[in-house]
Amino acid sequence: MKKEKVPQEARNKGIIIVLVLVFGTVFLVLSTGLLSFISLQHRISLRKVAWNDSLHIAEAGVNYYRWHLNQYIEAENPDIQDGKSWCCKVGGVEYGQDADQCRNGDFIICGTCDGEACYEHDYYNPQGELTGKFVLEIKAKKICGQILGVYINSTGSTIKYPNLKRKVEAKFASTSVADYAYMLNDGVWAGSDREIYGKYHSNSGIRMDGTHNSLVTSSVNDWLCTSSFSCSSASCPEGCNPEGANCRCDGVCGTGSPKDLWRFPIPPFDFDGITADLNRMKNLANDKGIYFPPSTGEGYHVIFKDSGKFDIKIVTGLGAIRAYSMEQGWHWSYERITAEEDFQLDVSLPSGCGLIFVEDDLWVEGTVKGKITIASADLISVPSIDTSVFLNGNLDYTLLDGSDSLAVITEKDVLIPLYSPNEMILRGVFVAQKGHFGREHYSCGNYWPECKRDELIMYGSVVSNGRVGTKWTYYGGTWASGYNQRKNYFDAKLSRDPPPLLPYVSKELKLISWEEIQ
Repeated sequence: MKKEKVPQEARNKGIIIVLVLVFGTVFLVLSTGLLSFISLQHRISLRKVAWNDSLHIAEAGVNYYRWHLNQYIEAENPDIQDGKSWCCKVGGVEYGQDADQCRNGDFIICGTCDGEACYEHDYYNPQGELTGKFVLEIKAKKICGQILGVYINSTGSTIKYPNLKRKVEAKFASTSVADYAYMLNDGVWAGSDREIYGKYHSNSGIRMDGTHNSLVTSSVNDWLCTSSFSCSSASCPEGCNPEGANCRCDGVCGTGSPKDLWRFPIPPFDFDGITADLNRMKNLANDKGIYFPPSTGEGYHVIFKDSGKFDIKIVTGLGAIRAYSMEQGWHWSYERITAEEDFQLDVSLPSGCGLIFVEDDLWVEGTVKGKITIASADLISVPSIDTSVFLNGNLDYTLLDGSDSLAVITEKDVLIPLYSPNEMILRGVFVAQKGHFGREHYSCGNYWPECKRDELIMYGSVVSNGRVGTKWTYYGGTWASGYNQRKNYFDAKLSRDPPPLLPYVSKELKLISWEEIQ
């Protein structure tokens, strides 16, 4: 049989159909892949937006709780239960913040249900739409029955992507005096040899000729700088003008730097308010810490040990030393221990309350383990007798990671005596409510070569009602007595996690730290 020949036109049409099918299939595959890629990128973009939104929602939880803390402060303790009647739930049973079920060491843990965070809040965007949720878990540091700081863990997520969660932790605490390197109630002169690390404040005027790395603030707009600050009408510092024989100066004046960190006037610190803190400390020491009544001698001598314990002795004899201070002029200073007897040895502090209150003069030294506040005040005698503290030797910590800290608080003076170490280290916060922090001027000679010491290194904060000084010079700047080299370092760890019951600069709970932890 003879084959019929397929026309060329028909063959061309067949090829076109094949090509259309091939290229159509390729295009369909490419389009599907492209659409899938676009869809995937869209989903990834939405997840990225949700991921970012989750962080903002978590931050909103922190901001909400800050508002809550400062709106509902009750006495000294804030409401850490988020306005609820319970702190935690175990097995479905509700417990308050004082129950053992809600405690973990020094911390109260609120907002947990069988260990899982469960203080949940809805989050609405500015248009009023429900777009997410945040869940809070609150950890409050409680020492001596008082809440000193609050950690908030806030976990945020969106409604559309509830499994995309981000978690932040923030710490809130009242601003204590440990936030400052120096807090003073009198005029002060920081010489050109001074390097100051941390905030420096005076309720009076400041002549700042040294260098500093933080704010220098004064509560006065102007003040009279006299010869005791090396001011005279013939030689007024920068920021001053002659007034009689003296100089009328700005709240902060001098050649120090950087000047853009100087601020004045600002509200003053309430030194009188420390009296209320001392009364509160005495009551808490009686209840939860350790209280020592007036001694049978001249006062108490406390020696801290690196074991976390301390020895306390009764001072039975004191030697008088001729000394000079700005407040008293030349006087007899009864500061040298000549006789003492053991009172209690290897004393342990109660768990959760490192507070010691001594109703007498106090000599203190040693190595501190843990967080300790030791206060000296006479709140019994009528009329009252203001007590003082003598820093009899070095005060150091066993660890420098912030787990150890010390505060020394007294009604009158915190003094470094004549027979202090030649190279002395002091760590802690030192508070002299009505007196001053410093070292008296002693006449040098064969009898008292100890009047001159080489080096004083301090880590922490000084709060002093009177003028501070640890080095004395003659007119012209010649070294007369005291410590020749002085180095002062602000301790940021004390500021973030201070020892118990320090006086507050502000009781408002403020953000201390923030970090994302998930």
